[in-house]
Amino acid sequence: MRHTRPITIEHIVVESNQPYEKVVGALEARLGPAQDWAAIWQQAAAAHASWEQFTQAVEAHIGASGLTLFFQVEHSLLLSLRGKTSRATQYTIGNPLLATQMTRHMPEAGLYAPLKLVIYEDEERRTFVAYDGFVSLLAQYQRDEITQVARMVEQKLEALIAEVTTGDRA
Repeated sequence: MRHTRPITIEHIVVESNQPYEKVVGALEARLGPAQDWAAIWQQAAAAHASWEQFTQAVEAHIGASGLTLFFQVEHSLLLSLRGKTSRATQYTIGNPLLATQMTRHMPEAGLYAPLKLVIYEDEERRTFVAYDGFVSLLAQYQRDEITQVARMVEQKLEALIAEVTTGDRA
């Protein structure tokens, strides 16, 4: 059986006063570096690690922003092949510890964790960061436990984006 329901998503685009390279560099500097998360999780399971031990292992890879990089997709080369001089990089970021606080209540919330954002430059060399509001993505589940974590993640994301788009340290 298939169930469908329409949802409303808040889409946010923030224009930066910084050049593309600086925004990308600042974002990457504030995220924990990409890891082989599957290997980390498998090692913890094989070692019969406690939740506290697992938490310590994960926290060692979380950046100053409270978030880490999962994946990065560079769209710039594809754009150049289409004759565009603009650039774009998509980032999949999150925090596995925060994600589990949601998925333990509703595994389906894992559809949105980790979250995505894109940094792009238009033809006039203006730089933007675009993402979908995390709270609005997860509001469909109508669970206070999930909404509280989504707010926490969104606050971390908003602080990170404010820092990288203005060049100011929060």
